[in-house]
Amino acid sequence: MQVLAQTNQWISLLLPAELSSGEEALKALFDSAVMRGIQVEQGLRENFLTAVREVLWNAIEHGGKLDPAKQIRIDLLHSNQALSCFVKDPGAGFRMKELKHAAVNNPEEDAVKHAMVREQEGMRPGGYGILLAKNFADELIYNEHGNEVLLVKYLT
Repeated sequence: MQVLAQTNQWISLLLPAELSSGEEALKALFDSAVMRGIQVEQGLRENFLTAVREVLWNAIEHGGKLDPAKQIRIDLLHSNQALSCFVKDPGAGFRMKELKHAAVNNPEEDAVKHAMVREQEGMRPGGYGILLAKNFADELIYNEHGNEVLLVKYLT
């Protein structure tokens, strides 16, 4: 993992697309001056980092294909109004509406439809990451390709 920039309000990391580097990055983010400087309840911090963890795992697993030669960029920023995190992966991206294996696209009448899709496609159980991130952040914004995401949690 490489620290590209670090101040009391901003930390930028570049890491290989492997889960161990993701854990190391999350620890660095949680311990950073950015997170220590936020005067909010502990739960908000932990929930936001849970949202960050979910999009980071997706970037590592799907965008970086768990290939340590590929790089993931993550930026954590703290302003007076919000806590934000930007994640960029080297993958081709995705279209949200095409993620039938993700809980975020389940129809209201079938809250676990994605689980059947995952089983049929031979995927491991899961698919809740984007939905979880969406619920723990106030804004979850993907670029047009789906390989960059911005999470925002308002502090006021």
